[in-house]
Amino acid sequence: MTTKRTKSKRPSERGHANDSAIGGSRANRPARTGVRSYGDESRELILAAAQKLFAARGLDATSMQEIAEAARLSRATVFNQFGSKHLVLDAITAKSLRAYRDMLAAALVDESTPTAEILQDLFVKMSVGLERNRSLYREVFTEIRKISMGLDAEGESPGLKREAFELLVRIFARGQARRELSRDHPAEVLATAYDSLLSGAVAQWLHAAPKSPLGPLLTSLAAVFLKGAAAKP
Repeated sequence: MTTKRTKSKRPSERGHANDSAIGGSRANRPARTGVRSYGDESRELILAAAQKLFAARGLDATSMQEIAEAARLSRATVFNQFGSKHLVLDAITAKSLRAYRDMLAAALVDESTPTAEILQDLFVKMSVGLERNRSLYREVFTEIRKISMGLDAEGESPGLKREAFELLVRIFARGQARRELSRDHPAEVLATAYDSLLSGAVAQWLHAAPKSPLGPLLTSLAAVFLKGAAAKP
């Protein structure tokens, strides 16, 4: 008597049968939702998570793995986006520098407001963002200064800082051309003094105890600076 052999299934066929048995093929299963996939929102998720971590514990004590977990992204995605935590901080710094550059560009377009008022207004506007993110700047202000100078990571920040400084020089040069500011020193020197005054004041304010508002301090310092930089009668 001839026995009829049953054709065995190939491994791939067995796999499909098992998929059907547990509720459909893999393609029809819901995607895992615990970790977000790489996409257009990843960059902002990373920056938001990193900013909170940097504000809480500083740059050195924060790892890329912790940033990935806080953003609900894979560690590989975070590295693909930025490459290092210094470049993450560079991207956070770049957002602030871009806003500052845009403020300077808008001030340069303003042909009617006196230079002294423009410079005082810039100090006031910058104090708002600095006060809002005081905890972040308190933890990483030194690192931000290094990054914006291109000392720790060559990202966007150094170029944006140069652009902003060039605009600031043009504002001072225009003030001198209008005879609103002294011509005793080149516009580049006045811009450097203005920039240094801001950085020094912020560094002192960040570590001052008890807490005090930055706006009034910068307003007073701007008044002192502009009195010395004003054109002689």
